[in-house]
Amino acid sequence: MTRFPNVPVLFSASVLVALAWMYSIPRCEAQGQASPANVPAATVFLSPTDVVVSPDGPTVYATDRTGGSLAILDDAKMTKRGEIALLGKPQGLALSVDGGTLYVAEHGNGSVAVIDTSRHEVTARIAVGKWPTAIAISRNAKRLYVCNQSNHSVSVIDVGQTPFKAVKQIPVIREPSGVAVSPDEWHVVVTNLLAHGLGTDPALAAEVSLIDTVKLEATATVKLPPGSTMVRGTCISPDGKWAYVVHGLGRFNLPITQLERGWVNTYALSILDMATSSRLATMLLDELTQGAADPRAVVCSQDGKRLWISHTGVHEVSSIDIGLIHELLRGNVPEELASLKDGTQPNIWVQIQQDRGKIADLENDLTALYIAGAIRRFPSGGKGPHGLALSPDGQKLFVANYYSGSVAVLDAHGGSLLGNIPLGPQAELTSVRRGEIIFHDATHAFQRWHSCASCHPNEGRVDGLRWDFPGDGIGNPKDTLSLLFFDKTEPMNRRATKAKARDCTKGGLESTNGIVPTEQQVDDLFAYLTSLRPVPSPHLAADGSLTEAAVRGKQLFEGKAACARCHPAPYFTDQQMHNVGTLSDHYEEKDGRYDTPSLIEAYRSAPYLHDGRALTVEEIFTRHNQQGKHGNADALTEQELKDLVEYLLSL
Repeated sequence: MTRFPNVPVLFSASVLVALAWMYSIPRCEAQGQASPANVPAATVFLSPTDVVVSPDGPTVYATDRTGGSLAILDDAKMTKRGEIALLGKPQGLALSVDGGTLYVAEHGNGSVAVIDTSRHEVTARIAVGKWPTAIAISRNAKRLYVCNQSNHSVSVIDVGQTPFKAVKQIPVIREPSGVAVSPDEWHVVVTNLLAHGLGTDPALAAEVSLIDTVKLEATATVKLPPGSTMVRGTCISPDGKWAYVVHGLGRFNLPITQLERGWVNTYALSILDMATSSRLATMLLDELTQGAADPRAVVCSQDGKRLWISHTGVHEVSSIDIGLIHELLRGNVPEELASLKDGTQPNIWVQIQQDRGKIADLENDLTALYIAGAIRRFPSGGKGPHGLALSPDGQKLFVANYYSGSVAVLDAHGGSLLGNIPLGPQAELTSVRRGEIIFHDATHAFQRWHSCASCHPNEGRVDGLRWDFPGDGIGNPKDTLSLLFFDKTEPMNRRATKAKARDCTKGGLESTNGIVPTEQQVDDLFAYLTSLRPVPSPHLAADGSLTEAAVRGKQLFEGKAACARCHPAPYFTDQQMHNVGTLSDHYEEKDGRYDTPSLIEAYRSAPYLHDGRALTVEEIFTRHNQQGKHGNADALTEQELKDLVEYLLSL
């Protein structure tokens, strides 16, 4: 077996440049499909994100994020029945227990669409946070729990009365992305996409929030192993004892020399004990020489014995014998498995049998699930698998393959492909779309250990961690930068080691991904990178304008505080190197000079400064400006500083 060695916290991994999703125009509503002869050339990409199945089985619903609609599919005939036009970028789905009402998160529109499934029409919209993502429903209490990425909260909606009533908005940690309600409806599990903490913390990791449905507050958080990020999917066992969470596990404290061994980007399944609000175990989903990049969704069989996990980066799904895993964690190791050795030592499961403290070692063991025969991986039936759903009888697994524009139907026992249901004709691939696929595709990397999105999950923004880029030496890790206006903010990297954005793109594919790209691949990825555009800040007023405080802050930014001297509009960087007094003594960067970062979308790029030492924008000025080198910010009053921060968060 291969385990990760104990390495001093001196080095980290390099990271590939990345970018955000392209934005598409929603289609008009259409209740049926025209015959092929009457269908004009498709102009919109179809990208299914989430999927649910009707209680009686034959009808499958899938959100189409780039097509701006809900697709209605027929499982029996393997065809599309129709679609319903929606607003924003449709994402999460929840279906009422009787199948009569469907709730859809309209990301970017700040709403949940309420759909009458018998009439195939939107009957109402519920106002929530600006970026709703995942939705879960408590069937008896008739409440919706909606993850709001924009303001790091969960909206609780009472759908048992008309009109629907917003009960409460519960703060969580950072960009909630997955949600599940326990069978007894007493608790809600919420995954937070990113870590929220100082980049200088070697134990930095994302956390899972546990909401008490009586108190309507997050009463506990469960921290995942250091380096955990990209935390998306979650589900709860049918008996309510366990919550399952899938996520990335970045070895950001390891030296870059370990990249080719798979010791930098790994992917994991964590088991949470609902009774104690604690983490029981974290185990790796990768193979010894093959990564299981970018797990997204997880679903549990009705008998609680099997999990299915989608892996967006490698176009596969994993089948996990979770019943066997729980037996092994309890120390019940079959004789045949116990006979297998780790060299001359007992294998990890025997070690756990002898000492339960060894459960912690699972997060560093690349072969534990495989020697136990507890995991199998299968092709997802398309490219970029996202959402998963099991049929009511548990015989079929439905997989929303984002880049294929279709929902695959797999045998839920053997993993074989039974068929594919297309959402419609796909638009011809453009350079930007090809680049987007490369960006999210770990098969374009050595041994499939990571995609570009593994280090820039959230549509090309940040992962909340810091990494050691090889271009400026080893031992000086840097906070991950957002890739907005990638080509407008040259030179590249914190120490300006690359002059041109395209060269950085090519270098990332070569050095970080370990491949020899074609010029076409470089051009396509570069086209995708340069297509990124900012999303309006949730700190703006309802009409999209600056708040009164932000208006005052803008005046200070351009005047008294002198921020615009180094951060001029429109990209809020002068593209120069400056010493702002944040040099760390152990860095081999004696001049203390770093490239001026863009301030666009500063509200979503924490932590701050080159090494992530500032958790909030305020801390840049209150804790890390002893030398007074951040413009004239040290001359501001307390209220003026608050106004300045409000403006920065609005960019």
